[in-house]
Amino acid sequence: MQAKVDAISATYIGKDGQPKTASLTDVCFKPFGTSCATQSILQYWHMNRTFYQEEQSKPSYRVKLSPDYCFGHWATQCRSAFEAPMDPHVILGGFSTGPDFRNYSADATAFVITYPIDSNPDNLEAALAWETAFIQLANTELSSMATGAKLKLAFQAERSVEDELKRESYTDASVVAVSYLVMLGYIALALAAIPPPQQFLQLFVLSRASLGAGGVLIVACSVAGAMGLCSMFGMWSTLIIMEVIPFLVLAVGVDNMFLLAHALGRQDPTLPLVTRAGLALGSAGPSITLAASCEVLAFGLGSLTPMPAVRNFSICAATAVLLDFILQVTVFVALLVLDTTRLHHNRLDCLPCVRVPYRDTSGNWVHDDVSEDEESYEPLNPNPGGRSRGQGPDRRGWGLGNLNIPGFGGARSDHQGSSQDPGEMYYAPQQQQLPTSAAAAAGDGAVPEIGVQQQQQQVLRSDLGGSRRMSGVLPGVTHQGPGLLHGDKVSLQSLLQAYMERVHAPLLMQPLVQVLVIAVFVTGLFVAGALIPRLSVGLDQAVALPRDSYMQEYYSDLMKYLRVGPPLYLVVSDVNVANGTADVDKLCSVAGCRRDSLSVRVSDASMTPATSYIASPAASWIDDFLSWINPSLPTCCRISQSDSPQLGPKGSRCPPPDQPPCSTNATACADCVSCLTEMPPGGRPTAEQVARFLPWFLDAVPSEGCAKGGAGAYNNAIQKDTSDPTGIAGLSGGVITASAFRTYHTPLNHQHDFIAALSAAREFTEKASQELGLNVYPYSIFHIFFEQYLDTRRSAAMLVGLPMLAVFCVAWLFTGTLWGSAILLAMLVSMMLQLAGAMYMAGIEVNAVSLVNLAMALGISVEFCAHVLHSFCVSHGSRITRAKTALVKMGAPVTSGITLTKFAGVVVLAFARTQIFEVYYFRLYLALVILGAAHGLVLLPVVLSRIGPPSWSDRGVQGSQDRSSMELEASSSGDRARLDSAAAAAGVPGVPTTADGTAGVAAAGMQDGRPERLPSVAASGMAASAAALGGPEQAAAAEE
Repeated sequence: MQAKVDAISATYIGKDGQPKTASLTDVCFKPFGTSCATQSILQYWHMNRTFYQEEQSKPSYRVKLSPDYCFGHWATQCRSAFEAPMDPHVILGGFSTGPDFRNYSADATAFVITYPIDSNPDNLEAALAWETAFIQLANTELSSMATGAKLKLAFQAERSVEDELKRESYTDASVVAVSYLVMLGYIALALAAIPPPQQFLQLFVLSRASLGAGGVLIVACSVAGAMGLCSMFGMWSTLIIMEVIPFLVLAVGVDNMFLLAHALGRQDPTLPLVTRAGLALGSAGPSITLAASCEVLAFGLGSLTPMPAVRNFSICAATAVLLDFILQVTVFVALLVLDTTRLHHNRLDCLPCVRVPYRDTSGNWVHDDVSEDEESYEPLNPNPGGRSRGQGPDRRGWGLGNLNIPGFGGARSDHQGSSQDPGEMYYAPQQQQLPTSAAAAAGDGAVPEIGVQQQQQQVLRSDLGGSRRMSGVLPGVTHQGPGLLHGDKVSLQSLLQAYMERVHAPLLMQPLVQVLVIAVFVTGLFVAGALIPRLSVGLDQAVALPRDSYMQEYYSDLMKYLRVGPPLYLVVSDVNVANGTADVDKLCSVAGCRRDSLSVRVSDASMTPATSYIASPAASWIDDFLSWINPSLPTCCRISQSDSPQLGPKGSRCPPPDQPPCSTNATACADCVSCLTEMPPGGRPTAEQVARFLPWFLDAVPSEGCAKGGAGAYNNAIQKDTSDPTGIAGLSGGVITASAFRTYHTPLNHQHDFIAALSAAREFTEKASQELGLNVYPYSIFHIFFEQYLDTRRSAAMLVGLPMLAVFCVAWLFTGTLWGSAILLAMLVSMMLQLAGAMYMAGIEVNAVSLVNLAMALGISVEFCAHVLHSFCVSHGSRITRAKTALVKMGAPVTSGITLTKFAGVVVLAFARTQIFEVYYFRLYLALVILGAAHGLVLLPVVLSRIGPPSWSDRGVQGSQDRSSMELEASSSGDRARLDSAAAAAGVPGVPTTADGTAGVAAAGMQDGRPERLPSVAASGMAASAAALGGPEQAAAAEE
């Protein structure tokens, strides 16, 4: 296997643009400039098969370098090919580190082979190419060879993580795309309606896919705009941002879409469309503004966290939600009006230039002319005979019940007195003729100049209020819409509305049910409180990679077999090496050093590895330098007394006698003497001596003649600076700018081990810095990844706590009730606590990914609760009545807009091949949707029905717009009691009735057959719309 690795030849393009090849010897780290510093058991035999065979063939009476022998003599006779000792802890694995350890041969169960790669930037392209070839070889031939030898091979390269993360992006891109497509499909389905079978072609009119696509496009524009603005101000985008923000904004945007569409559908259809749109925006706009303001401020405060990924996410999320809100209340409202107009004109969805045919009452297909679109909104002028203007044998009309219906194709068909249920009759939205009963109710038989839709509503109310009742209609089926042709359409929204009104709201108001709800949620809080302290911190590396990645097995074996921890460097800055200073004694551990020096402290800490996470004493360059320069080791630091062609001019460094040129030419080093005849007073070299001989020490190769040479062991232990005459940063001024003392952590097998090791290292260096008066800090390769987890709990508290307080303040500002804002805050606290408990049950750790999702969860939680709370505050009646009203009004859009949308998209993520999607997105988002819906649609109404804040009207805040809303809703319902109560709230007399109790006129505020001024903004709104659309005459008529 080693021979195949040595034979790797990878092709790459060099900086000069020419193709080149790279082998292991080209890219490996060579501390002494010759042999690769490969960490392998084969180093005991210098990576040479012939040498190994020769050693094993020696007779038993001779010392041979067998594995057992080298395991005990690895620092002397069994040194590596690059002359460094090869610790069995580094090259073997699986053995016990406890008292039951016997020996390496008996207990070791794994070989560990490491190929250090030169980190020089000039070597980067060659190293990347070689690693690619190595991964391919290991995946194929090496794995087969290991299997054939009944071994198991696990491997990785430095580029592996980056490569696998890139592959992960493409691996689950399809799953994420399907998730979004499912949500888009659901949006189109939820906005659409299903006509009866005989009108199946109307499905292409009622699908409303274009409206859903427009809403989704608004979301996409919001996300793109936020990304662009953040990038413009220099913020980096991360994978978390790209994955979570579209999900978040889609949740908020879709919820607003359904709220606006639902609000428009609740308006009086007798009003002009523009007026209805304005009233819808006035109805849903405040709660949308409340939720958006809370979310923007919550995410904005989340930017105060010190975690860069969370901070960038919070800023981008706040920007995206703000842009989405602006576009929703402007662009989407316009799209909604256009789509409603398309429905009224019976035009094809996504292709409005095509008008869809329909069946008349005789079963014949009717094809309307496009030119008739404008006529559908024209007012009717009376004429003799009671026939509407322009009605003739070639004009098609529509009616209901006792309306006269002109025949199709020139014939006339009379449906007066028909017993067919009006909800089962479908007609084109054309002009109609008032029924005789309606004309009589108007007084002298004259037909008032009101619009077609008002006549439609009048006839419908007359039928509703008369002796005949609607029958054969499914629950939740609406009888009003854009034209009676679509009157009996069945939609998800209408079914949810019926469920909320007939099942959910009445059931929640039952005392026994409310007690059960409170008990369940209180129990959930106690369970969450017990589980939250058990949440673990960190992010398992294996979770971030695809399930089929070759690195999954590598990480598993690494934790199982590795018996050496990562290296730990204790970096000391600004060490004064001048003679007489105490800095040297504070660092060293040789004779004369302080008993509490840094090196001694590390040695002591290694005696208690369970708490210090330090496995061995530090490799101290200053100890080895002091020994190397000491005259007691005369063969180490030597200086030539004369010029020499082999050594150079007088005063050059002489190597030890066993190294060339001294080992090959005895006369070449004949006049070499020790650098110092004796140590200066105090036993420490002067600053000038350190400046001269320390660079020599770093170039000295260790050997049997002098094992204290610093080459290899301390190549990177001291900061270099080519601008300094000595080549060492600051040394010419008597100060070493930075140097490191290397030790090792204990084996770290779990996330909490890494976090604890980092925390222990920082605690150790902080104490050493304070007591020694030095600037010491720790560094290991994993510190940069785990530093974020040292204050994760504080970051989580800041990320959730501050935004919650901001939501409380904003809710107080918008609702005007301190008590209502406190209830909203309590709902958010309960939901976030139970979500944290669900995280533990789902095996989710606390890290940047989960914190980002918690920030998103807080924003979406506002969507679940704010709309219901706002509707409760503006409703009238007792607490129970207002709670039921809020559920009926907001329950359906919240359920269809955010609950079912998110649920549809989340379920798809369960099929992701990457664990991070399945764990941190599917499980967490699923818990968020369930808990959010439970709090917003179950717990909150129960709490409001018992201890909710007073109504705005009770506090004198109620405006005339709310009274007009009552009038319009009562008018639409045809309920006599509601009409009277609405009129009483408006301060006008009740609506007159006929002898049989039916409503005598169509709208509240009409008496004696003539419309009276509505004491609300509805009248002025109608007048303004009429003025904008039809001029002063229509404005005057609307005002009248």
